[in-house]
Amino acid sequence: MEDIVIAGISGRLPESNNLEEFWENLLGGVDMVTEDDRRWKPGLYGLPRRNGKLKDISHFDAAFFGVHPKQANTMDPQLRLMLEVSYEAIVDAGLNPGSLRGTKTGVYIGVSGSEAGEAFSKDPEELLGYSMTGCQRAMLANRLSYFFDFSGPSTAIDTACSSSLLALENAFHAIHLGQCEAALVGGVNLLLKPNTSVQFMKLGMLSPEGTCKSFDASGNGYCRSEAAVAVLLTKRSVAKRMYATVVNAGNNTDGHKEQGVTFPSGQMQQRLVSSLYEEAGICPEQVEYIEAHGTGTKVGDPQEVNGIVGVFCDKRTEPLLIGSTKSNMGHPEPASGLAALAKVVLSLEKGVWAPNLHYSNPNTDIPALTDGRLRVVDRPIPVKGGIVGINSFGFGGSNVHVILRPSNCRKVEGIKSATRVVPACGRTEAAVRVLLQKAQEHSEDPGFLSLLTDISSAAGMAFRGYTVLGSEPNISEVQPTQSTHRPVWYICSGMGTQWTGMGQSLMQLSDFRASILRSDKALKKTGLVVSKMLMEATDDTFEDTINAFVGLAAIQIAQIDLLKKIGLQPDGIVGHSVGELACGYADGSLSQEEAVLAAYWRGRCIKEASLPPGGMAAVGLTWEECKAQCPKGVVPACHNAEDTVTISGPQDAVHRFVQELKEKGVFAKEVRSAGVAFHSYFMASLAPALLAALQKVIKKPRTRSGRWVSTSIPQSAWDTPLALSSSAEYHVNNLVSPVLFQEGLSLVPEDAVVLEIAPHALLQVQNPRLDI
Repeated sequence: MEDIVIAGISGRLPESNNLEEFWENLLGGVDMVTEDDRRWKPGLYGLPRRNGKLKDISHFDAAFFGVHPKQANTMDPQLRLMLEVSYEAIVDAGLNPGSLRGTKTGVYIGVSGSEAGEAFSKDPEELLGYSMTGCQRAMLANRLSYFFDFSGPSTAIDTACSSSLLALENAFHAIHLGQCEAALVGGVNLLLKPNTSVQFMKLGMLSPEGTCKSFDASGNGYCRSEAAVAVLLTKRSVAKRMYATVVNAGNNTDGHKEQGVTFPSGQMQQRLVSSLYEEAGICPEQVEYIEAHGTGTKVGDPQEVNGIVGVFCDKRTEPLLIGSTKSNMGHPEPASGLAALAKVVLSLEKGVWAPNLHYSNPNTDIPALTDGRLRVVDRPIPVKGGIVGINSFGFGGSNVHVILRPSNCRKVEGIKSATRVVPACGRTEAAVRVLLQKAQEHSEDPGFLSLLTDISSAAGMAFRGYTVLGSEPNISEVQPTQSTHRPVWYICSGMGTQWTGMGQSLMQLSDFRASILRSDKALKKTGLVVSKMLMEATDDTFEDTINAFVGLAAIQIAQIDLLKKIGLQPDGIVGHSVGELACGYADGSLSQEEAVLAAYWRGRCIKEASLPPGGMAAVGLTWEECKAQCPKGVVPACHNAEDTVTISGPQDAVHRFVQELKEKGVFAKEVRSAGVAFHSYFMASLAPALLAALQKVIKKPRTRSGRWVSTSIPQSAWDTPLALSSSAEYHVNNLVSPVLFQEGLSLVPEDAVVLEIAPHALLQVQNPRLDI
């Protein structure tokens, strides 16, 4: 059977808004049990003055969870909490919750009751029915299945203090049996009124001081506490994150006992634990740590721990480590099993066992505490990576044990010195900024960054942002989410964007590299290896027109492939000069092989042609001004922007005109063009050779889609045969005609998200329209 792993986890624990705070409190030895009046006045009805409480249960984002305000006002806070931590557990697993909609995912929630239900339904005349759907125990599971649109089993489980770990046991077996593909498991407990505490006090279960002194001789009862924890179980093969593997899980019940229903049976606990390890084929000596139920009661601790000794300590050569989360935070009853699991998972992830509190004198009824067979973790101890067991027992005799194996997953090495854009989303601007800050803090952890990226498209988020890692200074931006869809347009640049070293850092990305290698394969018969050319480029490599055109095309194709991999498809495409080959690929009317071979033959025909020395220059004139002022032989070749034109012609004539413009105070700058006057009348002489070559490459021209805006054919001629397909004739015309880039750019919507497809940002610098 395939392994089942804990893929995501989230929680609210006493004095801990999240698991990060919980870990800080555990490791720092903070007693999370406090004395205050957040629930009721300390000492009310003679109750212990201390208990464990969540920081704040008053807030709830009802709109986000699709809950009507009237329903939210009469919804059990336990259900509100479960919605929140369940969503967070899925996100923690690196999953967009929307991606699980309609899946056979189960929901198993451990909960003992609703102290809110009675308060919301006291006066029959004021009842609206919402308290029924907001407080029924079943709804703590069913509402989650409804919100996430899960179709697997949906069950609320009550076995008192073992409820949440039994929920995990049920989920574990349900996945193995094929009843569900994955499972959301939760446990929750809130102390909303003193009545329940009074009854536990009357039964003699509570510590008068409000302290769980687990395994200590002074243990005299337990302290009640709150918690809400959720975990996501998935099969290993689909998990993006693996905190630990659930090796085995099981439960049994004490049955009849002469001492009464609430008296624990160490014998039955021991029988359960022993059978699970035998079933899993695990030797007791392989177990490093047991997270005990450990409530600190006079009867419960000896019954449990002596049973643990009976299973694990006969042949040990070193002490078995044990601990109990209840010593740190009190006993959250039905949620205690998952609270214990949270501590264990965090300890495994951090590599250190969190210490117990309130342990100074070993319980004399547990001899193994003093004879060296057991060691209570009372200070941080390094994790060795052995098997871990977790106990959870209900006061009615329901016993549960779960076996975990650390994931031992090595972190993926990051790409050194590469810049990376990391997106994030959230309900508030502050939330997004926190995530972006976390991205900066974990910039060398590609696994964390991938998880953050994977959840960045979650729906219902009012703010979205990004940060660029590896940039100096740090670049980050957060904006409110656009209420309408913004079209995505690709601008495929041409000559002038190539540079020595282009593509080298991107070759570290597997998908980019794979695309470049496909271009290598397409070019095999030419003898040109573009991957080698890019990685070994020198200052003069791209002075060769073949290298320049092929390198540019291969990089643009790889960039388009990367964008497609992350789910982006252009709504519109505009190309500049040779960039129209990349347009054809993005449009689907050129294959990768056709595009790179067309680039190769374009460069080769120019290189082999007997062309007079040519030159090009960028000038600060309008298209009409250029046509009027250009000297004989010099022509406007590229209409880049309203007041920016690239001129082309004989090298000497271009040079003289540039000097004249400079003397007049007009911007003018010669550009590197390898001595070729592109898009001038000089190109006509090589058109026949290029056409013959491209007709062998593009044998069956495909129709251009309406997304691709031509910049080599005037809009008035877009319905002519030449403009309709990505043919050899079209791409020869591209070379011999002026570039009408400004005309094409004018058709890009004002609200478009514009991406320049190029090894270097050039066109967005030249044209303000592209600074989006």
